[in-house]
Order: sequence, then structure tokens, then C-alpha cells
Amino acid sequence: MNSTKYWLALSRVQGIGTASLREIHSAVSAAGLAVSDIFGLSPAEIKNEFHLNDKLAAAFAGAALLLDSAEREYIMLMDAAVAVIPFFSPLYPLKFNERLANTAPPFLYAAGNTSIINTDCAAILGGSGISGRGEFICHTAVRELVKHDITVISGLARGAGITAHRSALEYGGRTAAFLPCGIMRLAVPDQLKQIFDPERFVAISHLKPEEPANRFNAFARNRLVCAASNAVFIVESPEEGGVFEAAKSARKLGIPLYTAEYAEYPESAAGNKKILTEFEARAVRGKKVDNLTMPNMDRFIADVKF
Repeated sequence: MNSTKYWLALSRVQGIGTASLREIHSAVSAAGLAVSDIFGLSPAEIKNEFHLNDKLAAAFAGAALLLDSAEREYIMLMDAAVAVIPFFSPLYPLKFNERLANTAPPFLYAAGNTSIINTDCAAILGGSGISGRGEFICHTAVRELVKHDITVISGLARGAGITAHRSALEYGGRTAAFLPCGIMRLAVPDQLKQIFDPERFVAISHLKPEEPANRFNAFARNRLVCAASNAVFIVESPEEGGVFEAAKSARKLGIPLYTAEYAEYPESAAGNKKILTEFEARAVRGKKVDNLTMPNMDRFIADVKF
């Protein structure tokens, strides 16, 4: 077994977050050692040898008590073909380290093709009650992204999320689903099963493997969706809730933000006007293609690719 269980155990110690783990990783790496080499040393030895403060030196003693449960968790994940991706792994999204720094999750848990997340990615988001027009915009927008070899990121909920993933798979593209629950609670929706391809799909969670979904986790998930993306397209948003908060996150993180502009806004897109005005999102308008009004994704695609 590699050092993953030791990092998992450290991450479970109360008061030890990403910033602390980064400091430990830096100290251990500078000494040319693996984190497993430190377990068994006394706090005083750790403090003196690695110049870590009292809190970090003491964390190893607490983590030693959690090693058995961390190992059981790691074996469970391996048996389920789930990849455990720590913050220092080459598989960990570079954009998380750049944009989120010490607020980035210390671990990601991924099922599927883990290389997908480090390609050119674009977020497609919308509420569960998206309108028929919104479904069409979502579907055709994803088709354009796939044509330009762009990975589609969304949640895995009904509405815009399922439409985005299904469209990407139908058109031969890649798609990444971020979960508001632990990875062991992953269930591929019925709408995706007939076209599901694990080589073109990855499910990702930042939560403990068996943690249930809740509103707070969904909001945190949407922030990660934005942080993993080169640009964010809000197809339809209510005036409050997770999708609207995702628009806020994109704005705060400095990620190019787009939303659909309607001549008459459906109730499911009541927040779009606020996103355009208050968050200075760029409008996605229609263009005529073969007598159909399609979303004009040209500028969005340029932001993703360049």
C-alpha cells in the first residue's frame, strides 16, 4: 500500500485542513522522505527535525490512531475502482491549486477516466426545473463544445445536469460530473445508462466517501465545478439557490461567466437578468442556423480554448 492511507488519516485529524497538509507535505518532501516515515516519531522529534509547529507535530499522534480506519476506507475505495487523488498528485486539477489555494479540498475521489478533468473544461449549469427552451439550448450548446474537443462539466442532477452529460456522451464527447455526496453513493442515472462510456466520463467528489448529499454540499460542489472550468455557462437560473450561487462563485474566482439571454424569460430563468447585470455575465444570444435559432457559443468557446 502506498502513502495514501497516511495522508487520509492526517486529513481526518480535527483542525488539520488543506493548509496544514500542504505544510507537512512541503517539509516531508524537502527531507526526501515519505509521510509514512514520520509516523512513529515523537512530537518533539517531528518538531525539531522538520520544523513543524506544535499543532502539526501533534497531529501525527492523532493520525496514528486513525490509520486502521483510513486503511479500511482506502481498500474499500480501491475495491470499488475509485481513485483517491490527493492535492499533490499530478492528477489533481491544477486549476484548484491556482484558484482555491488552501480552500481547495485535500482529496478528490474519482470514478471513471481521471485524465478528463485536466483537459479544456467548460461548466454547463441550470436548475432542475429548466424549461423546454433551456433544454434545447443546453443540448445544442454541448454539441458545439464537443465539436471543439471541450470537456463538459456539470452536476449529476435532473434538468440541465443530466441533459449536459447525455448530450456530451451522445455526440462522442467527454463529461465530468461533480457530486454533492460521497463517491460511494454514486448512481448512474437511467437517462445515461444506454450511452454510458467510462472512458469518456468521470464522477468526482470532494466529500468523505459515504457522506450523504445536502444543500451545503451542493453549494460547495458548484463552487468546485466553476473552479475546474475555463468558463461557466448558466443556461437558466432561479433568483436564488445553488445555480445562482455558482454564478457568484464564478464571478468571485474571475472565471468567464455567461448566461442565456431571452426575449421573454421563463420562470426557471428568473435569475438570468440578475446574473447579466449584477455579475456582469456575457449574454449568450441566438443565431440562425438552417432556420433554427441556436445559441451562439463562439465567444464562450474562445474563452475556454484560449
